[in-house]
Amino acid sequence: MFKKLQFLLIITLCLSLTVTGCGLQDLLGKNKSKTSTKKAENQTVIAVSLKEDDPNKLLISKGIEDLAKKENAKVIYMDEKSGTKSPLQGAKVLIYQGGDSSVLQESQTEKIPILALSQLPSGVKPEGIIIPDQEKTGEIMAQTLVTKVTEGQVVILQGDPSESGSQERLAGNKAVLSKYPKISVHTIASTPGSESATRTGLVDFLQKNPDKVQGILAHTEKLAAQANEVLKQAQLDKKISLVGGQASLTSLERMSSGSQMGDIDTSPYLQGANAYQWAQKIIKKEPIEVNNSITGEQGEIPAKIIPVKAVTPDNIAIIQKSYTQTMKSAEQDKKQKESAGASQSKDKGTDKGTDKGTDKGTEAKDQGTAKQAQGSSEDKKASSTIPAGADKVTERVKTETTREYLDTQGKVIGTEKAVNEQVKTVPSDMIKQQMEQSKDKTSDQGGETKDKAKDKAKDQKE
Repeated sequence: MFKKLQFLLIITLCLSLTVTGCGLQDLLGKNKSKTSTKKAENQTVIAVSLKEDDPNKLLISKGIEDLAKKENAKVIYMDEKSGTKSPLQGAKVLIYQGGDSSVLQESQTEKIPILALSQLPSGVKPEGIIIPDQEKTGEIMAQTLVTKVTEGQVVILQGDPSESGSQERLAGNKAVLSKYPKISVHTIASTPGSESATRTGLVDFLQKNPDKVQGILAHTEKLAAQANEVLKQAQLDKKISLVGGQASLTSLERMSSGSQMGDIDTSPYLQGANAYQWAQKIIKKEPIEVNNSITGEQGEIPAKIIPVKAVTPDNIAIIQKSYTQTMKSAEQDKKQKESAGASQSKDKGTDKGTDKGTDKGTEAKDQGTAKQAQGSSEDKKASSTIPAGADKVTERVKTETTREYLDTQGKVIGTEKAVNEQVKTVPSDMIKQQMEQSKDKTSDQGGETKDKAKDKAKDQKE
């Protein structure tokens, strides 16, 4: 009886270890996949469309992504291939700064609310707008310039005049410059796609007014970069002061080298962070904190105005360090996201082919193990007869378990072996008891056989 219990325990242990080893891949792979799927299903999807040529695009994205990570929200960008019929599929809100304008119409068709960023989009009425203080930006630009220039001609390179933000910057420029009667202002507007015309216009004006232009105010980084090139080619970069209105890593480098007098920090990271916060409030239909409003073609639009500040020789080191560190972090996040996306695509393809093979292989192993255990049990029964003269029995039970760790492609990346050996000695008294039980059982079986034979013979006589 004792030996039977031992055999049953050993068989159960072997089966348990085998099944556990075979199911380890499922525990590491399938359960993780289920958790990831469940997590993805609960994510809030926020669509984002940014200007492709915005020098601070990554910094804005960083502000959005950092908060999205904390709240398990998924951010999809309209410049990325979504692999679906609609790039807005599943989105609860669209943050729109620029890019493909067709997503605006699609958003309206699918009744997805729109949150504007930096500028008001044309043809639609957004739920609100996150925008840097444009008029203040224009004022600070001019204030920076007049610390050095108080007379002569000043050229204003204006952004797209159809944008309300551009008009506000221009108004801020002129509000300050108008206080200096010896300064005359010449404005060159830049419409989308007319950058070369703006450059040509600046070159022509400089040639027609030699030694008269004392300063240039460039509303955007693209315009500031063009102005810097023109001044360098004309060898006027040391004579004419250049002030930008959109600080970026490139413009800060120009300031450090002395090619640019000043710039404006429009806090792109904060723009992104505030856009995310408002987007969540719109999704949850919570009241948004409105500190201003902007009048557009669709009426009054609730606005969150982001404070701006001047970049000067006194604070450029701090601001440049902040921009550099945030940009590096944003680039690392982007690489990790791209790497994770590529890995998920591989996993999906591998899982389809691997799961079926793994399941079949596991079933085959389980069946083989069960048969092996059954055969082992029968062998033990056959060899359970105790030889005559045996005084004691020593049992050696050796169990070897092999575990294989597989990656997502089914390749073995690690192996673990565990060997367990137990030695047990059965006392002589127990041997005698088992022998007596065996004899009694044999006698009983013999008696039963004789009784059956007698009964059969009796029946035949009758």
